[in-house]
Amino acid sequence: MSSIEDAIQQLETSASKLKQLSVEESRAIREAVRVATREATAKVKAEYKDKKDKARKEARDAEKSIKDAQSRIQKALGSEKGGSTGGKRAKRGEREAQFVAYVKENPDSKLADIARGIGVQNSAANGLAKKAVAAGKVKKSAQKTYKAA
Repeated sequence: MSSIEDAIQQLETSASKLKQLSVEESRAIREAVRVATREATAKVKAEYKDKKDKARKEARDAEKSIKDAQSRIQKALGSEKGGSTGGKRAKRGEREAQFVAYVKENPDSKLADIARGIGVQNSAANGLAKKAVAAGKVKKSAQKTYKAA
């Protein structure tokens, strides 16, 4: 072979090696990206899992604080709900007066809000509402809210 043919063959061999190396490099880059992405994803997920857990705990603590505060407020108002606490029954007409007073202070209240506000069950509040409406002390709107008459 002549020196030109040798040079051409060497050039072809080098070009083939370069092509093969480029293919290998592309595969290695793709694999590195895949591995790095997996690692980065796992790291970020772990970091945000901790943050979410902390936020959930804070939310649970806030809910508990709110429930405790509501309980203290209801107890202070003398309207704590729950099972028998050994307390006295309301005097005749006292709950109806509480119902009317609540409606005066909080016009356009729904029955469930009034019941919660005066510390009675919804069914008891319904009976109080019927009596108060019949007595003309409160008015019930079409939206099922109550206002003082």
